[in-house]
Amino acid sequence: MTIREYTDADEKGWVQCRLLSFLDSSYFDDVKRDKEKYENPSVCYVAEENEMIVGFIDIEFETVAGDVCYFKDGLGAVIWHLGVLPKYRRKGIAMKLWNVAKSILIEKGITHFEVWTQDDNASTAWYENQGFVFKEAYLNAFIQGSTQDDVIKQYINMDNAGEIWGIKNFNFEAPLERKKELEQVCHRLHEVRLYILNCAI
Repeated sequence: MTIREYTDADEKGWVQCRLLSFLDSSYFDDVKRDKEKYENPSVCYVAEENEMIVGFIDIEFETVAGDVCYFKDGLGAVIWHLGVLPKYRRKGIAMKLWNVAKSILIEKGITHFEVWTQDDNASTAWYENQGFVFKEAYLNAFIQGSTQDDVIKQYINMDNAGEIWGIKNFNFEAPLERKKELEQVCHRLHEVRLYILNCAI
């Protein structure tokens, strides 16, 4: 097992690894065909075995406080992607990726890390085990139906939409306080949770 920096030649393997790593999570439909490019500097590492990418971590970091992070308290960084292929889990790969990236970023003056997760117990527990602390959450809501459904009419103004036969997937964000209401009408409803790790000495 090799932990090394991501290179442009890794893109296809990175995309495939991300797809399969997220397939059993609530992010299963967040499919990407290309690796993201970041506006700010980033640290990106992959875990490789037998010339196959089996894990990855992408962290975008600040050189000016507030350019990346939600909370503006010193220089911070955001973990945008962290995943390991199911077959390679529970071997400490995510921990190795995280430790390498974290060490490099602390040397660069990063004082805190943020990560946004959804309500996947395994990933939530992993971040909590690394010392991340829950800060706040909002809802990621999904509604399906036709234009004639009362539920769709309640949430979408159809007056100027023109001819539409149905709503395959209506996705929106909402405050956590609306959870009971939205549980009655959504076919998928996730809590999107912000966790923070403070590394300041």
